[in-house]
Amino acid sequence: MHTIFSNTHHPFSDKTFGKKLLLSFCIGCLFSSLLLHPHHTKAAVYKKGFTYRKLTPAIKKKITGVSYRKNPYITYNDLRYIRLLYYDFHGDIQSGELIVNKKIVKKVVKIFYQLYKMKYPIERMQLIDAYHADDLKSMAANNTSAFNYRPVAGTNRLSNHSYGLAIDINPRINPYINSHKKLTPTNGAVYQCRDPKKCKGKYARYMIKKSSKITKIFKKYGFSWGGDWVYSKDYQHFEYTIVNVYFVKH
Repeated sequence: MHTIFSNTHHPFSDKTFGKKLLLSFCIGCLFSSLLLHPHHTKAAVYKKGFTYRKLTPAIKKKITGVSYRKNPYITYNDLRYIRLLYYDFHGDIQSGELIVNKKIVKKVVKIFYQLYKMKYPIERMQLIDAYHADDLKSMAANNTSAFNYRPVAGTNRLSNHSYGLAIDINPRINPYINSHKKLTPTNGAVYQCRDPKKCKGKYARYMIKKSSKITKIFKKYGFSWGGDWVYSKDYQHFEYTIVNVYFVKH
């Protein structure tokens, strides 16, 4: 019997060749992954259950033409998507989502983690797109939300929500009351009285006040509160002001 490889190395017994083959295989897998997931973005983790990331294609698809419309002031890249945990009004842990400006995303995640640790109650937290970007419907549902490209009600001026720089917390029990005492949302009328001892609302104990821990936490991170406004009151509203508005495109 003749030995075929009597005076040569078997090609697959060569360690160098094996390493090259393995490397080629790994590179092939990497390219395949990139081709299948070209827009993959890894989420940054603050704490377990608290993450943020760039907008994925799926999120962009969900908000385009709804809460987001092409404009010269804010781009997809200016925004970040957050997943977080919170306690609902029954004391159960829920998973919520927000979209905010990338300049404040770390602040927002830290704020909501503190609220979670103190078991601060939030009824629900969905992207406003679940309500077709209708602010009135979202407020009536007592939905906590942030980004929504829209003007300030009754004006042509863009709201800070348009830039992802404002957050509304439990809006039904923390309504907006304009200078003429008109209240929004209307199903929050029982919460117009802001004294927890006198208010007849079921969740009066959850109303946001100047002395509330949530107010102090937001202010600690540089936010202002709509309840401090002089002529109108927006008890649900916390916003972050950035000097020299950086995102205006000329």
